[in-house]
Amino acid sequence: MPNYNKQKIYFENLLRQGNLSHAYLFTGPDSTGKNIFAESICTLLTGRGFENNPDLLLIAPDTEKDDQKIYIENARNLKSWMSLKSYSGGYKVVIICDADTMTTEAANAMLKVIEEPPSKSLFILISSKPRLLPSTIISRCETVVFPPVPEIQTKEKLFAIEDLRKVARKNMAERIKYAKDIYEKEDYAALVDTWLHSLRFQLASKPLSAPVLKRLLHLSRIVSQPQYNHRIALEHFFVNLS
Repeated sequence: MPNYNKQKIYFENLLRQGNLSHAYLFTGPDSTGKNIFAESICTLLTGRGFENNPDLLLIAPDTEKDDQKIYIENARNLKSWMSLKSYSGGYKVVIICDADTMTTEAANAMLKVIEEPPSKSLFILISSKPRLLPSTIISRCETVVFPPVPEIQTKEKLFAIEDLRKVARKNMAERIKYAKDIYEKEDYAALVDTWLHSLRFQLASKPLSAPVLKRLLHLSRIVSQPQYNHRIALEHFFVNLS
């Protein structure tokens, strides 16, 4: 994965100087580190990452529904959550994953909140398809572009895919143990992101990878959302890996 230390230092300077904007749009191709960087900014502002953070509201499409949209109910919950005091006494952070999946009603409701943000609040919208977002929302955000990962990392991608192949050859007990081991290392989200990017790279030459890619994309969305059980999601993915 790319190293975004320079961007992090940039945000630290903005915060120190009191120039932090209230809303940012993180955009760029999938698997370029947008979610991971958003978590680092969340940690910078609240002292905690995505897990068990009372000062974070993470909004994402409902992966259990076929259309996987963000609905107006999410915006209403946001308004209610924003009325509460910060647990840490500092910033409250709202991260909207796949922001382009908001329905028109949800986008209009979100816009009203972003237009009149509470003090010490930060909105981060994440999207690989910003053209699907209303121009009114884009105009309220500072855009941060995440460039594609250089293809110089091709060997790393191949090694990542080989890891998945090795797991696919293991028996069921070994797969479950593998899921447990990577979960306990606590860097599984970055690992899933690396696998996802690597598999996308190979998809053009190996279209049979498409079913695995679809399940991996689902797993990536799950592990980016703290309300789900990440260990069970990892186990389910590896049990069904073929």
